[in-house]
Amino acid sequence: MASQPRIFELMAVPQERHDIAWLVESIREAIKVEFATMPPYLTATWSIKEAFNPVATSIRDIVKEEMLHMAIMCNLLVALGETPSLNTDEGVPTFPGPLPGGINPTLVVPLRGLNREGVRIFMEIELPEGGPVAFADTFPTIGAFYSAILDAFVSLNPPLDTTRQLEGPLGLKKIATLADVQNGIKLIVHQGEGSQESPEDTGPGDLAHYYRFGEIYHGKKMLKDSSTGRWDFIGAEVPFPDAWPMADVPVGGYRQTDVPDATVWQLIEEFDRNFTTMLDHLQAAWMLGSLSELSTAIITMFTLQDPAVSLMQKPLPNGNGNYGPCFRLLR
Repeated sequence: MASQPRIFELMAVPQERHDIAWLVESIREAIKVEFATMPPYLTATWSIKEAFNPVATSIRDIVKEEMLHMAIMCNLLVALGETPSLNTDEGVPTFPGPLPGGINPTLVVPLRGLNREGVRIFMEIELPEGGPVAFADTFPTIGAFYSAILDAFVSLNPPLDTTRQLEGPLGLKKIATLADVQNGIKLIVHQGEGSQESPEDTGPGDLAHYYRFGEIYHGKKMLKDSSTGRWDFIGAEVPFPDAWPMADVPVGGYRQTDVPDATVWQLIEEFDRNFTTMLDHLQAAWMLGSLSELSTAIITMFTLQDPAVSLMQKPLPNGNGNYGPCFRLLR
């Protein structure tokens, strides 16, 4: 019999047994989940031919918030005396594949250029706990998992060490109190899902991730109908942008034996080298409590775009679309 997805195993543990070990393991899984959203979102953004198209800008803003979410969870982990594993085979997500830990277990997430089906997958990733506002259903979501983590913090109220925590970029703050924990997790859930009362995050027009992707998918802005009080995609048109026809990256990424063009292989290797370097700096940032390492990681992340976009303009030998980045750890 196949083993249960990891997050389902953690959620199946009775609440009275949500001890520090459970909490540490759950935060590790949450870090993996947040990490796993960024490669597909970045790939879709880079594939848009017009870099400052409103859709590209919207997804880029989502990526920044996902980076902040992962950083918050890394701070929470080091607050408990642990260290994230960001540059290991276990820590790096694989594509195509399910979300880490078993969140929404039927969902398979690829690396592909922007298309409507890919945006639908992004909506599934960000699916709100209890379903979208004004829709009734129950789903195994990221939000449900975060609720369990917050409940454990409230119950255990463990001491929080700020020594190796980081603050600064993207609005990241150190977490020193239970109130800080509550605020950090609330921010993650609201930015991704909104609330059960509203699809908005911090205020009017600031939609949570699920609904921002919904606007791209439906091609309409989301508005509240003044006559019914319901939110729906009934606003101004959101034109779907022109994107490079990047094919889905195969399992494990492209291999040199399958890439006859040496220039293409150099781009694939350049991207993976820079990706690995970025992860090494991220790992050092929370291992040492080094803001300098975090800043270097962010700078290195910007070096990923050029080789990725170049790859997306290189046709595959079989004519079925173009190449794309693999997000592969090199060791």
